[in-house]
Amino acid sequence: MAGARKHWLIAVAAAGGILVCGVAALGEGSIAERLHLATRLTVRWSAWWFAAAFAARPLHQAFGGIWTELLRQRRYLGLGFAAAHGVHALAFSTLIIVTGDKPPLTTLVGGSIGYAFLVAMAVTSNDAAQRALGRWWKRLHTTGMWVLWVIFAVGYVRGMAKPGMFPFAALLSIALIVPALLRIPTLRRLVTLRRARPTP
Repeated sequence: MAGARKHWLIAVAAAGGILVCGVAALGEGSIAERLHLATRLTVRWSAWWFAAAFAARPLHQAFGGIWTELLRQRRYLGLGFAAAHGVHALAFSTLIIVTGDKPPLTTLVGGSIGYAFLVAMAVTSNDAAQRALGRWWKRLHTTGMWVLWVIFAVGYVRGMAKPGMFPFAALLSIALIVPALLRIPTLRRLVTLRRARPTP
């Protein structure tokens, strides 16, 4: 039924993350190589869930139609992203433990900040928390959304220059940047007016 709460989206996101870990585990190469693959695949999987949650409101405001249903399920898309990114965190942590590799400081700092906001947003993604926090609920979720957007957008825009990464990185960069532009009221009104203009 349209508009019904689709809690099962959270399970789909988590199951997808586990599935891609299984695909990586069955691949060729050393344990370290398979763990590296698992971290890459899980972050790509979770990035799409973030992109969907981030894009829901501006796409609904600019185009309506099918994007309205996406907005209705934004909470569960966001919680799905949290679940999928949780699987990525487990894969990444396992990689560090098994290989002993030390990630760059920027990765650790940026990742820690991103996960701090992600956890805070996930545990407050319910009606009771929204009522209790009042206006601080929106401030938390808006700030966290943009912090995570910067982390993903910078990562994938830079990723376009890496060998073999261009098609995926470019597609995801578009999926992140276009909704960000549509959040600018002037640009969104321009798109809406062009759509509303009668065809000659």
